[in-house]
Amino acid sequence: MSELPDNNRDEARRWMANIEDDLRGMHAIERDEGSPARLVCFMAHLVVEKSLKATLIDAGVPFKKTHNLLVLHDLCMGPGRLAGVDRELLATCNPWAIDGRYTDDLVEAGRDLAERLARFAEEVVAAVRSELEAKDGDD
Repeated sequence: MSELPDNNRDEARRWMANIEDDLRGMHAIERDEGSPARLVCFMAHLVVEKSLKATLIDAGVPFKKTHNLLVLHDLCMGPGRLAGVDRELLATCNPWAIDGRYTDDLVEAGRDLAERLARFAEEVVAAVRSELEAKDGDD
């Protein structure tokens, strides 16, 4: 993304609506015992990535196209956003942008990891939601 939208606030909230949909999809996959755990990990990464990007949009911080959660979180930290996010879990979640997506390098995850990353994704969404609501109250 080379430019930020004219209205960062509205665009960040539009992203949040999309993130909420992705979160519901992650939960549906998680509830389906026949679904591979790797899909939950992939969806958790997607939810976290979009959440970090929504935060950057809201903060007016431009970013380049990347799936690297640590890079995105570093950018969030510049304006003091999402300081409480667990970087160790970001690093654990990071590979799932690619792992498990393609049949040549198919990686499977255990249910424990999938559950841990799903809970982490929920925590990140809650933190972003809280920050956006706090910013709404600043008006």
